[in-house]
Amino acid sequence: MTVLLSPDAIAARRPVARASLAPLARSLRDELAPLLDAGTPWIPAEKARLTRAGGRCPRDGVLLDFDPWRPREHRCPVCATSYRDEDHYRWWVMNYQLWLAERSAHAAALYVLTDDVPCGVLAADILRGYAARYASYPNRDNVLGPTRPFFSTYLESVWLLQLAVALDLLESRDGHTALGDELRERVIRPSATLIASYDEGSSNRQVYNCAAVAAAGALLGDEGFIAAATRGPSGLATLITSGLLDDGTWYEGDNYHLFAHRGLWYGVTIADALGLSLPHEGLRRFREGFATPFATALPDFTFPSRRDSQYRVSLRQWRIAESCELGVARADDPRLFAALAALYDRRVPEGATARACSTAEAERNVAPVRLSRASLGWKSLLFARDTLPPLAERAQKSVHLAGQGIAVFRRDRARTYIALDYGESGGGHGHPDRLNLWLVVGDARILEDVGTGSYVDPTLHWYRSTLAHNAPLAEGRSQWKTEGALTAWDERADAGIVAARATIAPGVEVERTVVAMAGYLVDEVRWRSDRVITFDLPLHVDLDVVDGEDWRPATLAGGTGQEDGFDFVSDTNHLPGARQLAFAAEVTGVPVRLWSWVDAPHEWWRCVAPGPPGAGRRRFVLLRSRASSGCIRSVWSWRREIGAVMLDGEHLVVSQGAEKRHEHQRRSIEPGRSEWRIAVTTDDGAIHLAFPIASDGQPADTGTREGSCEASQGGPPGLPAFPPPDAMTATGDASAVATAAPAIALRSSLVLPAEAGTLAGSPERVVPLQLDAPVHAAMHAHADASSAAADERHVARFALGRAHYRRSEQSWDEAGGPTAFVAVAASRDSLVVEVTVPDPSPVFAPPRADNSLDNEHPDINSDGVQLYLGASPGGGRYYAWILVPEGRDGMVRVTPRAAFGPAVAVAASARLTPDGWSLRATIPRTAVMANVAQGFTLDVIVNEISPDRERRRGQLVLSGGHDEWIYLRGDRQDPARALAFHISDD
Repeated sequence: MTVLLSPDAIAARRPVARASLAPLARSLRDELAPLLDAGTPWIPAEKARLTRAGGRCPRDGVLLDFDPWRPREHRCPVCATSYRDEDHYRWWVMNYQLWLAERSAHAAALYVLTDDVPCGVLAADILRGYAARYASYPNRDNVLGPTRPFFSTYLESVWLLQLAVALDLLESRDGHTALGDELRERVIRPSATLIASYDEGSSNRQVYNCAAVAAAGALLGDEGFIAAATRGPSGLATLITSGLLDDGTWYEGDNYHLFAHRGLWYGVTIADALGLSLPHEGLRRFREGFATPFATALPDFTFPSRRDSQYRVSLRQWRIAESCELGVARADDPRLFAALAALYDRRVPEGATARACSTAEAERNVAPVRLSRASLGWKSLLFARDTLPPLAERAQKSVHLAGQGIAVFRRDRARTYIALDYGESGGGHGHPDRLNLWLVVGDARILEDVGTGSYVDPTLHWYRSTLAHNAPLAEGRSQWKTEGALTAWDERADAGIVAARATIAPGVEVERTVVAMAGYLVDEVRWRSDRVITFDLPLHVDLDVVDGEDWRPATLAGGTGQEDGFDFVSDTNHLPGARQLAFAAEVTGVPVRLWSWVDAPHEWWRCVAPGPPGAGRRRFVLLRSRASSGCIRSVWSWRREIGAVMLDGEHLVVSQGAEKRHEHQRRSIEPGRSEWRIAVTTDDGAIHLAFPIASDGQPADTGTREGSCEASQGGPPGLPAFPPPDAMTATGDASAVATAAPAIALRSSLVLPAEAGTLAGSPERVVPLQLDAPVHAAMHAHADASSAAADERHVARFALGRAHYRRSEQSWDEAGGPTAFVAVAASRDSLVVEVTVPDPSPVFAPPRADNSLDNEHPDINSDGVQLYLGASPGGGRYYAWILVPEGRDGMVRVTPRAAFGPAVAVAASARLTPDGWSLRATIPRTAVMANVAQGFTLDVIVNEISPDRERRRGQLVLSGGHDEWIYLRGDRQDPARALAFHISDD
């Protein structure tokens, strides 16, 4: 079996590498010279490690330069400061391991194509070094899946791919060797087994997991590996037909499209080499995916920073040119030829491509520089066409990617970019930003999406909020995960329309219509709700009001959820709403005007919040209304010839000097349908256009892809509306006006629904905590049959074990079979939860102000409890806490993590037991139960960590955790999984 190419195919490439692609071969050889001169390659003894500090400049927040020859010196590309901390070194180890593995494939390709013997020796030395070292790296303290050299499984997959390709290339020339046997036994099989154990569902990371396992299967002759990687539930065939949407884009967004598609290239190429058939539709989407990154490119030839993308990354990268070359190697595509013409533009200044520091497929994007075919990588040496046809650029046109759900209008020879991002939510890397508006004119980014910064920086939560986007939100909280539905798309000459709707919160539907003209756009936002709501529309541009009142300092109320965004807002100023207002700004030399009309009570806010990652804070404005329905009409202009704008409830008029007048009107034409009419009047006559809009359809299905390990960060279903003041005001904390539910003073016993499971007896080893006597007696009564029967009426007990365990690297058995016992009871006033854990060596973390490892709360990496309590499903209140025992005096550190409802005080105490520890929490019943008939939901998670770890090892989950993994969950838990209880008061 072969991995990428058969020996015959490799032999056929040799003349190409020596002739038309000889400049590429020479440039690749020149980059290996330092490594060839250095002798046997050095391999780090340490495992890579993820921390918040590692790899980033503490001052500028940008990634430090990666230099494979400087393991202990790491330079900031902005301030030029060099850092030598251990955290930076352990981040550097990740990059170095990927860099060195890629050099093995790089060197092996040169050896087999150009007979360069020193390159063959180098490739073999790298493989030999890893065969000796791999087993020494501990599979422990990982962030995202089991792995030895790294901290995330997909990184090991990228690394293993390079080694597998290198070995296959060497054996295509030299035949089967002892080195091959050694690498198969010590690296390829154990690494592939470890990777295959962690199924990441439809994540972009799973693409590389499948490719690596398929490559390993080819080298090992293991049909099981190959079948699982290509035809398994999360295999290649599934990924190219569901991860890739019908327009060829990867569902997680632009940045992840580029990454995932490179991984799919490996998978499809391996399948080709093995003679395996893949679904025709999936292959069509795969081929389309080579061109899609250019379809939505911004005027400065960067890809839009949507979702978890990096900010303002140029498409002028050698790696993207290589993707184009690999695409045209499969089939002619005029779009790719045009992209190559732009990428190989000789007018672009020369500079370093950073290919010499390439870390395999884990890209490091750099500033745009001049590229040529000599800038490509080792894959092009094996697959690129001998020669290309004449290349010519072509102007970008408007485009609608229906699968992705983004419509782009281009005006003024593609210098102006107007877009509505409405559709695919993007899964675990998506943002709650449906109906997000873009306006970019040349280099002036008037309205944009700034993507996401570091995953381990607190600002991650800002960038993942709706408030950080030009998208609507309700009740002061980020949108619920949803996908928008298109209601209109059309373009005729200089007039184009896109309209879409989305349900952004329970009972709240919004429709946004964007009309793109030459020199201006019309933006109409309509909402309707089954109740009066607080409706916000942020606009991320620093606007000044024209001929109106001055902004006045005031406090902006908003949601307190971790990713609602309001905690990141400062310097808030308020402006009373007027039916029509005009604003102005200048953005990178472009004069911007905004005319806005609102038919509902409203106010304007100007605030400061994080700007693009690494660029500091900046001002933006927000329109807030308080109504069950409303309409916001706006006209945005970026040219001075717009003389006047008149807006009212029926139509709007835009005047361009004395000669031209545009009248826009939206009219209902039949039930469920309307149309947008435009009358363009000039001295030469009038032109009338009508664009139909489907107004009253059902939203698209918002089901999520199965198998993703991304944890939900939204609130539970049925949360209450954001509680506003009685009247619109400029100050006030929203949470302060919520009213507490009435208390219930009845004798209580807790009854568990039959489907919740079998009750477990309370273990005698528990040392009772100090509680009110009636509850204490009920939870520990075992004197006789009558008291035991009474006990069952008052207490629900659960024994947690194998079926409740969420693992990390170790399975439940490998972790020593951790167990816990949970008891739940109710008094007249309180709900009581007791957790008992048999563990002779608990590790209780001390209080820490910060988590140096990642963005999660530090107390999750401790023995302790995560408690989730809510009203009965749909009841509206929901709370989450982390509880960690402190010392031997019974104290418990209680940290609220979610609070949808009035503030709740938790009384908690803990105690060491003869063989472990126990913790008891008491919560007022009134926190979640507004009346006698209302029940409550409860979930309990017991975190466990061993003394030799820095991250928790696993969890015992009351609602079940069998076959689940702990990675990425933080302190979040899906509220829908909680057990439902009701209380009978007798």
